[in-house]
Order: sequence, then structure tokens, then C-alpha cells
Amino acid sequence: MIVEFNCVVCGAHSRKSRSPANTLTTPKYCSQKCHGEHRKGLKSGERANRVQFICEQCGKESRVYRSPSQLLKQQPRFCSLKCIGLAQTGERNMAYSGGRFIGANGYAYVLAYDHPNKDCRGYVLEHRLVAEQVIGRFLTEEEVIHHKDRNKSNNDPSNLQVMASQSEHLKLHRSENGK
Repeated sequence: MIVEFNCVVCGAHSRKSRSPANTLTTPKYCSQKCHGEHRKGLKSGERANRVQFICEQCGKESRVYRSPSQLLKQQPRFCSLKCIGLAQTGERNMAYSGGRFIGANGYAYVLAYDHPNKDCRGYVLEHRLVAEQVIGRFLTEEEVIHHKDRNKSNNDPSNLQVMASQSEHLKLHRSENGK
């Protein structure tokens, strides 16, 4: 037996075959897609649990899926992992310590994003920055800074001496030790 009806979701006129035992109820949906959308409370063509927002970092308008439990929590803030990383650099990072730390080698490092000799995290050795300010130019990779009192944390300009190379620096240490 063929039953004709209009889909309650999309309104399409449909025909379905029914067994004689199943003629008491009229079908409501033309497809499984319409049945699923009706169960989720959506109109035709809408996607379930999509949240639209503007990324705080790049300003791009984005849409993301959120489960029903996540919908009750705070709105998404960033469109990608890249934007999350950029938004949490420097002072905006909860672990930020003022842009200066003492490394495992005992030397002080300072945050200097625009420095040409920065490391992959944006840090430069503090004694090199102090020496560069004194001489008025960037140091080359070959140049080495000597601490006159051999105290790595004493970066006073009067305590620093620029050496042309590591070999010159070693010669100075040998002569100071009397060898």
C-alpha cells in the first residue's frame, strides 16, 4: 500500500510504501536526514550545534561545532591553534616572568622579539644586549663577551669586554691563569 504525505521538515510531497499492518500511522519525514534534523530541532539545511564567533586574535568570523554540554560553557575565542599561540605570547601568557630568566647555563636571557640574533623563542643573552648598547651595533656571531670578574650574572657594562673570537677569549683566560 502506498501512502502520500508532506514532510514536516522540508515540506516535500512524498510517497512511501507501507505494509497493511502499518497503515494506522502516517509517515512524517521524507528521508533519514529530515528525521535527524527534526529530532535536533533544526530547520532544513541547518547544521546542529554550530556556534558562530569572531576570533579575538585575527578578527576572522568562524563557526565551530559544540556538543550540547559545551554550548553551556563559554564561547570559543580563537579560530585556530595558531591564533591561540599568538594570543598567549609575552605578557598575555600566564607563565610570563617579565621577559627575563636565568638559563641552565647560568646566563641571563632577555625577551627581544625584534633582535636579529634572537633564539627560536625570541630571547637573547643579556650580556650581549648590554655590550651591543655600549658599542652601538649588533655583535657578529663570532664575537664573544668576556665577563672580567667571571660572574655570569654581572652584566654591568664596565664588567664586559667584547672579544673578536672564541680563540682570543681562550687566550685571555690562559694568560689570566698564568699558563
